[in-house]
Amino acid sequence: MSRSCLIIGSRSSLGLAIEKIFKVNKYKVFGTSRKFNSSKPNEIFLDFKNIESLNQLNNKIPNIDCLIFCTGILLGKELNKYEDEEFQIVYQTNIIGPLMTLSRISKKLNNKCSIVFIGSIAGSAGSYDEVYASSKSAISGLIKSLAKKSKKSMRFNSIAPGLINNSNMINQFSASEIEKHRKETPTNEINDLQKIAQICFNICQEDWSQLNGQTIDINGGRYV
Repeated sequence: MSRSCLIIGSRSSLGLAIEKIFKVNKYKVFGTSRKFNSSKPNEIFLDFKNIESLNQLNNKIPNIDCLIFCTGILLGKELNKYEDEEFQIVYQTNIIGPLMTLSRISKKLNNKCSIVFIGSIAGSAGSYDEVYASSKSAISGLIKSLAKKSKKSMRFNSIAPGLINNSNMINQFSASEIEKHRKETPTNEINDLQKIAQICFNICQEDWSQLNGQTIDINGGRYV
């Protein structure tokens, strides 16, 4: 019997890479997107601002073995540059929306389901964008709390990568900023998109069954 995976934010660059790896490994993959494409099999419309889409999600998915939250927005502003509505947008996308989703579909999560949140180095090390950093740091407290209360041997973990090559987010940085980031990384490398996706797949497997409530920092030693 094939296993199933649900990716929240499957149209993101990392979401697409994760989807590909799970499909190669014979998972039945479902994905959500705000830009719904009816011609794409198993794609589901989901907008965190649309309560109806949140309420309907439970009826559109099977029981799930792996759940990946791959949503994120970085405005790249300092605190005093934020408009009031932008606070709402960042928190809605990065933490509130995933919480609202998880609360609605929890009964569809199978025994030993692996739930993975994609965080950020900013959540661990801080950032010039304080709002983004604080929204991503909330993931750590969330997974630790969920892990302590987990039932059915479900696992809750997060991956906190540094800058990722070929990702949507890196396009927001100038060439000099990317080079600065690379030079400040002891391994002298920027994260590879496919490798991050592979790590996400790997920690959902049985070999990692004791990983629960943990944040895996993948940043080449830029933050330790």
